[in-house]
Amino acid sequence: MTYSMWQETPIPMYFKFYMFNWTNPHEFYSSSGVKPHFQEMGPYVFREIDYKENQTWNSNGTVTFQRKKVWIFEESLSNGSLTDEITNLNPIVATLGFSVKYKNTIIRKLANGLMVRLGEKLVLTKSVNALIFEGFNDTLLDIARKMKVTKLPYSKFGWFYARNGSASYDGVFNMLTGANNLYEMGILKEWNYSNRTKNYEGSCGMIDGTLGDFWPPLQDNKTLSLFIPDICTSLTLSFVNTTTVQGLTGRKYIGDKSTLDNGETVVARKCYCPNGDCGPSGTLNISSCKFGAPAFVSMPHFYLADPSYRDAITGMLPDEKKHKSSLVLEPTTGIPLLVKAQLQLNLLVEPVDGMSMFENITKTYIPMLWFTQEANLTDTYANKVQLFLILPSLGTVTFFGIAGIGILIFFIGLFIYIRQKWRGEESQVLISKYDGDVRRRDDT
Repeated sequence: MTYSMWQETPIPMYFKFYMFNWTNPHEFYSSSGVKPHFQEMGPYVFREIDYKENQTWNSNGTVTFQRKKVWIFEESLSNGSLTDEITNLNPIVATLGFSVKYKNTIIRKLANGLMVRLGEKLVLTKSVNALIFEGFNDTLLDIARKMKVTKLPYSKFGWFYARNGSASYDGVFNMLTGANNLYEMGILKEWNYSNRTKNYEGSCGMIDGTLGDFWPPLQDNKTLSLFIPDICTSLTLSFVNTTTVQGLTGRKYIGDKSTLDNGETVVARKCYCPNGDCGPSGTLNISSCKFGAPAFVSMPHFYLADPSYRDAITGMLPDEKKHKSSLVLEPTTGIPLLVKAQLQLNLLVEPVDGMSMFENITKTYIPMLWFTQEANLTDTYANKVQLFLILPSLGTVTFFGIAGIGILIFFIGLFIYIRQKWRGEESQVLISKYDGDVRRRDDT
């Protein structure tokens, strides 16, 4: 059961997008003093299927693999259509302005002249589909890429462009299988062949935690780390209580103020602001992870963030019930019983000397969209987990009558089961870290 659940997610998972529509953009950069107002639209709901591909079972008790996600639009579950048009900050213009802000005057003037000639605007209006998966062409993006002014790697822009159905987008993962230590099962060891990222310093750059769909048996964990490739780092969830889901008792973990703290209260998170150059607590600068775009993540509607973020704009309605991330795990198996993980993507816009488009604006974190990933254990799998949990006690009472022997036999059997499931008996595909070739080898 455990291996098959990991290889292809068997339970229904949904990815919900909420887009922010900017209703008064022209008043923002006309020196009128009017705050930007945003209207939430959606959700636009997609069914998500996760596949683990190019698996290689290594002799050191790890598995190397890539993850492919497929999203299928569920119109009947959505509040709106993919053709809905959204007005918001132009991410290409914002990225170019952010990229040249500290360049010399000549470069800034050249960038400004280019945007004026092309008729670029600070805001744009595009369909939901173009903004998320389909992407859209932009002449400024083409020129900026050719001049190497931006690190954006694609000819089109879309928040999830080139990602749907791609096994390479998220990179290559190396994960402990638990063959050597059951309590390490599911823990990431490397991402893209390194145990740390280049995006953050110190402990903030270490590869830590799991990918969220598979966890080791829990001990008395007060916190859990969840590695998120989209932000090139891990987020920490805190234990709050035990709860019941589908008749199963689980440990509940939530995102709290410490999750996106910038070092103000959690000293260990100061490495996210090595030069002290970050905003108030409640957002995380992910610009180095997003090709130099002025991108910051927060909780939806700046929930639990410093009030200054919400005070600069209108339309934010933070709600604990709606916007709190939570995860419930069955402690013996580590199987997720309930998942509700959510983040908001914001772009920073601020004055840039020598660039007319940015001269009359106020430094503001503009909310672009927020998303939630939700999954609930089905009745079928809940019954399987319940059976898995009661087998040891049934075996002990019925066959042995001696608790010590029953427990011993159970754990020996569990170890053999996991080892067989995780290591496999057939050849696996190995992704070479040196030349990208796909090779085969026998795991014996």
